Amino acid sequence: MTNNNPQKSFLPQCDGYALDFIKLCAACFMIIDHINTLWLHDTVPLMMFIGRGTFPLFCYAVAIAILKVNDGSLPVEEKKKAIKRYLIRLFILAVVAQPFYFFAVRDGTLNVIFTLALGVIFADLSFRIKLWQMYTLYIVSIFSMLWILPLGFGLTGVMLPSAIVLVLRGQRSVWLFLILLLLFINAGGILVELQKGPPLSEWVYPLINGLSSIALPWFVLDAARNMRQSGRFLPKYALHVFYPAHLAILKLLGLAFFK
Repeated sequence: MTNNNPQKSFLPQCDGYALDFIKLCAACFMIIDHINTLWLHDTVPLMMFIGRGTFPLFCYAVAIAILKVNDGSLPVEEKKKAIKRYLIRLFILAVVAQPFYFFAVRDGTLNVIFTLALGVIFADLSFRIKLWQMYTLYIVSIFSMLWILPLGFGLTGVMLPSAIVLVLRGQRSVWLFLILLLLFINAGGILVELQKGPPLSEWVYPLINGLSSIALPWFVLDAARNMRQSGRFLPKYALHVFYPAHLAILKLLGLAFFK
């Protein structure tokens, strides 16, 4: 790991039980969000806002994994192999989960595990390219949200883990981009909405979504900073099984009991 005492740093760098707590919170937020989507057809805004905390927390977990590899004492070749193994696991999970995602959601996009896997590539790349190059990528990803992309959370989602990595490494200038990425992460296709000219009241939801993507993860991370930073309580591949399984279960229950 890098340099942060989780009890003192503004953005805590958690591990162990604390990191498992963060992942568990993300999973719970995901269930709430998907219940709202699959059972209630997005009719409960509060559940939607709670769901906005899911992806940033999983991006945080990815960032921590990348930091562990790159800031450790492993030789360069071993670091490359570790990142490669991590990427392969995520891409396999993404491919396995895609039929479950399509069955549950049917929106024609790639599931969020693909986004996280691509995020690993750029988070690892942030250790080897210059800051101005990362800034350029952040700006491009933010502007890409003008259009709808067939990828969960779009390019902003892809770039979010790298921004978290850089902030945790002490790059204060990246804070602005981290905040902007979180604010725009749910704004895919905003150009279409601008062309429609929606009334001002309809812009309240994207705004609260963006603020929820910042505030809710922060409360979770702040709670985790004082927890045990060693050991773990989640089985190693629990969340790998959870993601496709919860989609299938919620969809089947929805078909059985909700219309």
